[in-house]
Amino acid sequence: MSSPTLLPTPNYTHIISQALDYRENQISVVLELTAEGATVPFIARYRKECTGNLDETDIRAIIELQTKEENLYKAKQTAINGIEELGKMTPELMANILAAKTLKEVEELYKPYKSKKKTKAMIAIEKGFQVVADAIKTNNLLIPESLILEYTKSKLLPWQGEIERGLIIQEIIEGAIEIIGAEVSANANLRHSLIAELQKTGDVSASKKSDKMLEKLNAKDTEQIPKFALYFEFHSRINRIKPYQILALNRGENLGILNVKLEKDEMILGSLRAVYRNILNLSSAFIEELELGFKLGYDALWSSVENEIRGELSELGEDDSIKTFQTNLQALLMTRPEYGKTILAIDPGYRAGCKMCVIDTLGNPVVFDKIFLHEMENARAKLAGIFKKHSIDTVVIGNGTGCDETCTLVAELFSGDIFVVNESGASVYSASPVAQEEFPDLDSLDRGTVSIGRRYIDPLSELVKVPVSSIGVGMYQHDVAEKKLDEKLGYVVEDVVNEVGINVNNASIYVLQHISWIDKREAKKIYNHRPYKSREALKKVLSEKAYSLAIGFLRVPESKEPLDNTDIHPDQYPLTKYILENNLTESDFRSHETELRKLYPDVNSDTMKFILRANSELGIEKRTSSTHTKARKKVAMEDVKEGDIFDGVVRNVVAFGAFVDIGLKNDGLVHVSQMANKFVSNPSEIVSVGDRVKVRVTGIDLKTGKIQLSMKEV
Repeated sequence: MSSPTLLPTPNYTHIISQALDYRENQISVVLELTAEGATVPFIARYRKECTGNLDETDIRAIIELQTKEENLYKAKQTAINGIEELGKMTPELMANILAAKTLKEVEELYKPYKSKKKTKAMIAIEKGFQVVADAIKTNNLLIPESLILEYTKSKLLPWQGEIERGLIIQEIIEGAIEIIGAEVSANANLRHSLIAELQKTGDVSASKKSDKMLEKLNAKDTEQIPKFALYFEFHSRINRIKPYQILALNRGENLGILNVKLEKDEMILGSLRAVYRNILNLSSAFIEELELGFKLGYDALWSSVENEIRGELSELGEDDSIKTFQTNLQALLMTRPEYGKTILAIDPGYRAGCKMCVIDTLGNPVVFDKIFLHEMENARAKLAGIFKKHSIDTVVIGNGTGCDETCTLVAELFSGDIFVVNESGASVYSASPVAQEEFPDLDSLDRGTVSIGRRYIDPLSELVKVPVSSIGVGMYQHDVAEKKLDEKLGYVVEDVVNEVGINVNNASIYVLQHISWIDKREAKKIYNHRPYKSREALKKVLSEKAYSLAIGFLRVPESKEPLDNTDIHPDQYPLTKYILENNLTESDFRSHETELRKLYPDVNSDTMKFILRANSELGIEKRTSSTHTKARKKVAMEDVKEGDIFDGVVRNVVAFGAFVDIGLKNDGLVHVSQMANKFVSNPSEIVSVGDRVKVRVTGIDLKTGKIQLSMKEV
């Protein structure tokens, strides 16, 4: 048995350079640093001299493409090994595998050989019909007499006598057609041509399923039918469809409400037929048998390519949804903290009552209680007692059911600030292992109330404990692969935590474990050995590598060394002090390069720029915006009319607009076309989560509770 074919290892650096348009040396540095264990935040901040100023997004793109290409290489090698073991490899099949550009393509080529069940084409080849298929591909139907005789003998037992010659010939022809069909469906050139044609001129369409099919839906899904009315007669070019439309089509299809497909027309069939004619080097029209084989293969190829393109479209929709979610989440996590206040947190509700918790200036829960909105006198008495006893500075109320009534009640008794916070995910957190570990003696309702209060005190520290997909600032997140969503949103949390810089003496374990290189075990070690008087003191707790990769993101404001409260890494302290003592700027790099390199060998003007900026931000809180809303007078839907002007807060930004809280039960939608007196391609260019905006009511639907808003001419 011959040894298996081993593919040469691809030049990943060159491939990534071509795909992402970075220099090969930039990519090499990133891959080398990653292989050594360096984290993305560390590389982006402290190795910018080596990477050519690549940021976190650039670095992750390189790492992800490297992984993707490695997986493609492994899949090709697996397919080649498997097919060669079966003795089924042909030069054409090998060429198709080597030319494959995606995992899906490799899987489609390998799929027939992985199955224990033989295909009709495989059986036909085993019977010796390949010679007839090859003849048909030259536009000649030639069946060797020897093949007919040999197959007749193998098919019949001696006592069966003669069978009709025509049936034998027909079976041979049908087998040859199956072989041609299999070759067409596996042909890389045809596949790439079909994909290119569809991406250029192809259409995707959707229609409502038959009434008979819709009647089979359960009650919950039946309620969703009206939401997809826009897609009952939907038609779009593949290259023009919007990402959110893709996800809407997928959801409608998954619910059993929509039929979705790529349009299969004769022009595309004719185009592929011309490509196949060139492959076969034929100048005349196909004979009947060749046409049958081509169409058989075309149908199979279409099905495979349709799955691939719809998969790519879904990925496009998911990526866009995740990108929007990332932008919104970043704005939310960058909400400024409000330390040093005694808080009364209230989780409003009717049946179960309004859960209350007093939280001290350090963020610790002090006392719990409950009031019921239908027992007003008792509720007023309890609230008055809490305000008098605990010297409450601020009241924080969750935006759930009963929020408006709770705000009105509190405002009667409290003259200080009353804020409403988004409580999305609080209930998920309260029942999680993290919450149980943090508050083992509290029930889930009390944990949720503490979480609501702490979201006002320090949103970042609190929200890192909540599954990011539950925070409620995205769209279609439940239609995105959970693992992919968690990974991508995890990057945002990681970047924000490391960008902000964490005070090591007051940070929770849950924030610390998002620091570069720090896992839960390391976070607990840091937490359990507090307080620290300097960054240097952390060397006693962390390993040498952990210290090197994490320390620049950990702050020690109490340190006698001012630089311990900046983004500057201890390795850069001698360089920093030289720059500051000599009042150097970026423009002084060349004239002091020799001295600077003695202190920090990789230094360049970008290093100096970073150090000067980091030093200027010493002790400054980078989180400056606020997504919290002050409680206001309740607005009834019935009292709102078209033309009314409201001050609102942006709660969510999506591909087609922004949802704005104007004091109603439901947020109103500002469609992207109503954001500015100019064309807006991306709503995130105009607004962010937490922005205060002035809006005008342009439409009201009392039945559905939907309200349309405009930011134009307000």
